[in-house]
Order: sequence, then C-alpha cells, then structure tokens
Amino acid sequence: MINKKKIFGYVMAGALGVNMLGASSTFAAEKESPSKNHSSQVEVSVFHEKSTLSIELKTLQTEAKKLNIKVDGKKANVLRKEIEECQNLHKQAKKLGLETDGKTPDTLRLEIKECQDFHKQAEELGLKTDGKTLATIKIEIQQLL
Repeated sequence: MINKKKIFGYVMAGALGVNMLGASSTFAAEKESPSKNHSSQVEVSVFHEKSTLSIELKTLQTEAKKLNIKVDGKKANVLRKEIEECQNLHKQAKKLGLETDGKTPDTLRLEIKECQDFHKQAEELGLKTDGKTLATIKIEIQQLL
C-alpha cells in the first residue's frame, strides 16, 4: 500500500505541475495580446506615415511639373530642393525682365546668365539698362561696337 500512496502522490504532484504550467501559459498569452495590439498600432502608424509621404510626393511632383522640372524617379527631398531652386530662378528672371513660362530650369539658368552678361557689358560701355529688354540692350551694344 505504501507504494500505491507514493505513486498516487507523484501522479498528483505531476498533475498539479502540469496544471500550473497551463495556467502560466494562459497568463503569458494574455500578456502577449497587448503587444499584438501594439504591433498593429505600429503597422497602422507606419502605413499612415507612408501614405502621408506618398501624398506629399504627389503634391511635390505636381508642383515640379508646373515648373517644368523632371520628376521621374526623384524622392521628395530632391524635388523639394529643385522646386526651391527653380522658384529662385523665376524670381531672378522676372527681375531681369525675362519670360519664364514653359521654360525648364536649365533654359532659365542659361537665359539669366546671358542677360547678366549683357547687362554687365552694357554697364561697362556706359549704357543704362533700367527698364530695357534684353533685345534692346543687345541692339544698343551692337550700335556702340
């Protein structure tokens, strides 16, 4: 009978141990549940961030196209920089009396440089350039030379 009591004790201890393991795994599963929610919150946050970046990129692409800037394969930070540079070129061109519609940034750079060169040459020859178009300045320079 003693052997039966020992065996019964071992069986009961084992059953209790298994029961405790089952309970601890249940508590562990409950603890994991919030982290799964946290994971989905992170995924939603990342998705929101990506969609916000996508909207910003599309807005920048639209603005760049209006300024005749090529947009293919360019990231938002590159487009932002090129748009700012192009807007500065437009300001410079307008100060010099140049037309900016339909011109690429490269074309504007060349025309601004040419106009600045003619203005400098006109000033060296003693000609006034205020309020004069580039064509007028070119004609006056040719007449003096």
